[in-house]
Amino acid sequence: MKKKLNLGSGCVIENVNVAKDHFVMSLLLASTCDDALPGQFVMVRKQGVKDPLLSRPLSLYGVYQTEAGTVLEFLYRVVGKGTWALSRLTGGDQVDILGPLGKPFDVMPNRNHLILLAGGIGAAPLAFFAEYLAKNLDRPEESNQDASSSRKVSFYLGATTADALVGLGKIERFCAEIRISTDDGSAGFTGTVTELLQKDLIGLDHRNLGLYSCGPAPMIRSLSRLIEPFAIPCQVSMEERMACGIGACLGCSIKVRDASLGWAYCQVCTEGPVFDIRELLWE
Repeated sequence: MKKKLNLGSGCVIENVNVAKDHFVMSLLLASTCDDALPGQFVMVRKQGVKDPLLSRPLSLYGVYQTEAGTVLEFLYRVVGKGTWALSRLTGGDQVDILGPLGKPFDVMPNRNHLILLAGGIGAAPLAFFAEYLAKNLDRPEESNQDASSSRKVSFYLGATTADALVGLGKIERFCAEIRISTDDGSAGFTGTVTELLQKDLIGLDHRNLGLYSCGPAPMIRSLSRLIEPFAIPCQVSMEERMACGIGACLGCSIKVRDASLGWAYCQVCTEGPVFDIRELLWE
């Protein structure tokens, strides 16, 4: 059954500049949204404007129920005209919202060590997923399990420099183990986040590992090559430009493996944004 879409409005609570070109925006919805999950996104645009005409896709960074209603939180980076316009929004501004959209992350069964690996703004959906795991899973008092059997969650966060390590404050609230890398060595491991994971994989039990990742395409491609020899399941959220969010414009098509044809195109907005990394084909 096709998921029902919510088309509504919201009011900006705040829109805070947290790092160079990075903002955290909170919206109070006019209606209730209690089914949004980590990995999904919404399309957002300011009400009553014609330029830019198109909404922009924003990954969910947090969803909270308050006495006033549902609050959606977004961590985003200014990369063009649309996100620049969103960064100019202030408290009280009204926006149009379509969502939640897309396929969320699935919690892997029988994997006791989950690694969340993010590059840059890819921290947004994975920080929300870390919060979801901490609040919804492995509660011994509810499941009659021993506390020692609870799932371990490790977060790998990479950026070009220490100033671009966004989302870290939220991640620290929900993950006990955080591994940091920066390309220039200004914080943590010197190098890419996939290089850091490659170093750590030697000492980890691959049979218990489950990977989740979000970041730029070169990082996902590198991760794909890294885990190819291992039977480690991995779900990735793809970062693609989207114009409509509902599969009508075909602007976010990517190549995936197809059993009958060898390959096929999928729309990230409707068939993703979360994919099994082994479904993806690289040029």
